Amino acid sequence: MGERRLKKLLWCCNHVLRLASWIVPRRQRVEWLREWEGEVWHWCHFLVESGRLSKRTEQELLRHCWGAFADATWHRFNRVAFLSFIHEWPRTPRFCIFAILAVLVVFLAGDPASIFSELIAPPPYTDAEHLITVFVVGRSPWLAPELLRDRIFQLSKEIPLITGVAAYAWRPSLVRGPSGTESILSARITPGLFGLLGVRPSLGRGFQESELPTCGNCIVLSDAIWRSQFHSDRHVVGQSLFLDGRRVEIIGVLPPHCRLAAREVGVLTPFGTGSRPLLPMYEWPGALLRIPAGVDPIEAKKVLETSMNRASSMPLNTRLGILSVKELEYEFLESCLTWFALAFLILLILMWRPVARLAITGPRGNVRDGFHWWMFFALKSALLLMVILVICLDLVHLAGLGSGGSTQSVMSAGAMWLFWIGTTMALAWSIRDHLGRCRSCLKRLGTQVNLRSAGDFFLERSGTELVCDGGHGILHIPLMQPSCVDSERWTHLDDSWSALFGEREEVFSGSQLTFLPRRTNWEEDDDD
Repeated sequence: MGERRLKKLLWCCNHVLRLASWIVPRRQRVEWLREWEGEVWHWCHFLVESGRLSKRTEQELLRHCWGAFADATWHRFNRVAFLSFIHEWPRTPRFCIFAILAVLVVFLAGDPASIFSELIAPPPYTDAEHLITVFVVGRSPWLAPELLRDRIFQLSKEIPLITGVAAYAWRPSLVRGPSGTESILSARITPGLFGLLGVRPSLGRGFQESELPTCGNCIVLSDAIWRSQFHSDRHVVGQSLFLDGRRVEIIGVLPPHCRLAAREVGVLTPFGTGSRPLLPMYEWPGALLRIPAGVDPIEAKKVLETSMNRASSMPLNTRLGILSVKELEYEFLESCLTWFALAFLILLILMWRPVARLAITGPRGNVRDGFHWWMFFALKSALLLMVILVICLDLVHLAGLGSGGSTQSVMSAGAMWLFWIGTTMALAWSIRDHLGRCRSCLKRLGTQVNLRSAGDFFLERSGTELVCDGGHGILHIPLMQPSCVDSERWTHLDDSWSALFGEREEVFSGSQLTFLPRRTNWEEDDDD
């Protein structure tokens, strides 16, 4: 009975070991299997001869055999190389950049992606260079949208240079749909606006001149509102929502990245239906003109600006400005980048002490190391600022959905404060992370050496020294930063120190990657 039980146990153990041996590389498989089978064979016979063979010891032996899978895996993938990779990779500059990019991709996968992409993506307009926008100059008195609309249509009949015309008027509004209340910009437009832009609704249709008297409650949604309120429902046409407290019916949805005068307009309604009250000093008018493709846009803008500002029907002190849609988009992007750069510059000025530490302890004399040092800092900081920007857009968007009617100015102020606070924290972390890296390989300094305290010896170095594992240099951090005796500095180590630190050589053979320390000089002498 004991012999049969022993054979059954050996049979189960050998099958587990043979199954695990398929993981081991072929050139090591026979030797690995012989060692494991010999160990199991001696273990089984010891249990039989000592009378300790029981269900508990059998289970212990089988658990030990199942552990052969882990041992086989380490033979397939070198354990030393794997653990070295796990320890070293998080300290490299590539891991830092990849981690920030991963966070950015995760946040861009949600609603901020649409907001952020709409800020930077070009609008899908036909020949935007010959599409002229007319607007009221900032210091001019308020102009009624109907007055500008009538004047632009009259001017289009007098000047043959104009081949198409449309008017609009935008204002802040509140929209309430299935996903809650949201602060947006809405606009009244003339029916020919979509044809003038060369844009067709992705769902439904636009406004028709013949149905204006009966379409006072018709609206066209932007792509962003369609996604935020209706979650990209393809059957949204015919449904309704509330715009500034009144029920309206959806007849179409615009394609992505459609902006009106570089502004994100969420809901479009037709002009002249009388369904919405006039709001002096709260609604801003504008117009779009199309000029022929063969005409110089610069000369055409001069002629149109002269003709419009000489009009006797315009109110006193009212001045109209003219820009192409392409120039308007460039001005919008330029203003965003200017504010972005200004905020970054102000933060650098406020953090002049940490920035000065970066400059003082940075690499000296080696142009290549200095270039990599500052380029890595700029790239890391720029990516962090992009992450903060996207997170702020996400938080403000969520706050707008759940606020039950927050005004646009309050949300903009909240976004600015959130961005300022987040940017300050991100830049402080970026500087602190950069100060703790090697000035040559840009890896995080791992070895720390604590020097004597300040009270042990007078006028002696005290503090902490961080040493690069590759032997590139040592960062000395004094115990007292403002001390006139000792100061923070980076000491570069030349090749003469390589005998102490050694180097790491990558040896690749087959499917194994092995990291071997470079032999030092005294080890070579011992071999000789």
